[in-house]
Amino acid sequence: MNFGIAAAQLLAEGGSIFDRLGITWESIVLHLFNLIVLTVGLYFLLFRPVKKMIKQRQEKVKKIEKENEDLSEEVRRMKNSSEKVLSEAKKEAAAIHESAVKVANQKADEIVSEARERAKTLIGQTQREMEEERGKLRKDIERQIADVSVAVAERVIEKKLTPEDNKALIEKCLEEWSKE
Repeated sequence: MNFGIAAAQLLAEGGSIFDRLGITWESIVLHLFNLIVLTVGLYFLLFRPVKKMIKQRQEKVKKIEKENEDLSEEVRRMKNSSEKVLSEAKKEAAAIHESAVKVANQKADEIVSEARERAKTLIGQTQREMEEERGKLRKDIERQIADVSVAVAERVIEKKLTPEDNKALIEKCLEEWSKE
């Protein structure tokens, strides 16, 4: 509404509305020429490539549809022949299963026997190690007992023992303990 009032005031003042707005026929022609150039440029830069891309996509879709139809036909043929193959496969699977069970039982027996042999070997080795450890512990205990005995004997006797006295005393104690 304000535009209409402004236009009416311009006409009332005299002169054409185009003169008052600064619009000439040259500027109108120049704008039309720019619009035509822009339209043609956009046609060649955007419309044609997009149209070409759409056409290529349509061709790809048609190609994929054809491939799908071919694959569907192949699936139908394979489905028809699969029943025959399936029955043969079941028979073959049963035979394979039986032989696999036999082989598995044989392997299980072999593994069990190997495990038993290993267990026997490990038990023997463990017993040997335990005997060695007992011997080491016995010697260590004997040494500790000897040291304690010497210390006690020195205090009781209140004199210094010689290594020969020490050895004789240790052997005597060990003989007594071995008898007990």
